[in-house]
Parts: sequence; C-alpha cells; structure tokens
Amino acid sequence: MSPRQKTTFTYEHTVLGFLMETPLHAYALHQTVVDSPLGNIWHIKQSAFYAIIARMQEVGFICAIETEDDGRGKRLLVCTPAGQAIYARWCSSPVAHPRDMRIEFLAKLYFCSLHGPEAIAALYDQQTLRCQHWLDEIIIDPADDQYRTAVLQYRRGQIQATMSWMEACRRELRFPTLAPTMEDL
Repeated sequence: MSPRQKTTFTYEHTVLGFLMETPLHAYALHQTVVDSPLGNIWHIKQSAFYAIIARMQEVGFICAIETEDDGRGKRLLVCTPAGQAIYARWCSSPVAHPRDMRIEFLAKLYFCSLHGPEAIAALYDQQTLRCQHWLDEIIIDPADDQYRTAVLQYRRGQIQATMSWMEACRRELRFPTLAPTMEDL
C-alpha cells in the first residue's frame, strides 16, 4: 500500500483494524484474523500475510517493538498514527463499487461493529446513499441492444438485492439508523 491515498480495499486495512484493537505479534495477528468472523471471507496463507506486514512496515503504517517473551526476543506489531489515520478514513467511508460489497463492505461492517452502533449507522447510511447513486447512474435506453440492456438490468438487480439485504440486516440485527427511513416519515 503506497503512502498516497488509496481508496480500494486492501488486506492492509484488515491488518490495521486488528492492530487498532491491540498490538500483536505477527503469528498471533495472523491467527486472530483467521479465527475471526473475517476468516469466512478472507483466506490468506501465513507467508503472504507476513509479506503484507513487511510492506506495511516499509511505508510506516505499522512498526515493530522488540519485546522479551519467554526469554526470546519477539516483535510486537503496533499501528502507527499514519496507519490509524488511513484505517479511520477507510472504515468510515462507503465502498466505491458494487463489486466491493462482497468482501470490503463486510470487513468494514465487522470493524464498525467493534466501534459501536453509531459507526455501524454511519456506514450503513453512507453506503445506502452510495447504492442509490449507483442505481441512479444506470440508464437503460430503449435503443440499446439486447445484450447491453440485459447487462444493465443485471447490475440494477444486483444493487437492488444489495440494498434489500442491507435493510434486512439492519432490521434483523437491529443495526441503528441515523438518517430517517421511509417508515419514520
């Protein structure tokens, strides 16, 4: 992940999210990710995970502090202020594309659930607005060929299904809302 602003999901955001909770050794961090609910959507080998950690140290998003553990020197990974800032921006903003809902939104939802109901509500409200924007951008022209029409109808259906799923989760899991819903008006 480069130091300049990056808006797409990377596994680095997930690493930062876990390190925001508590500093961990690399092996314990990998196990925490694998054993967490995110282990259902993110599968990564330990060697690839360590490569991510190395890259994040290179750009200054995490640092390692030498510790003594059972008489052996170990490196405790800590999120730096730069890492904290990029994580906070990522976690509080909606995903940019419908395809990002499957992994990135679920990761954001997990971390927002750790930050409290207001974080969940803010993410949900922003993501709902973004979904509506995606729908508004889909314009089906009667002059379009059948294939283009089919593709656009598919995209529209996916976004509508996503919005229905989000609303069902909000009701069933009792996620809070900040913005008034149609039921409130």
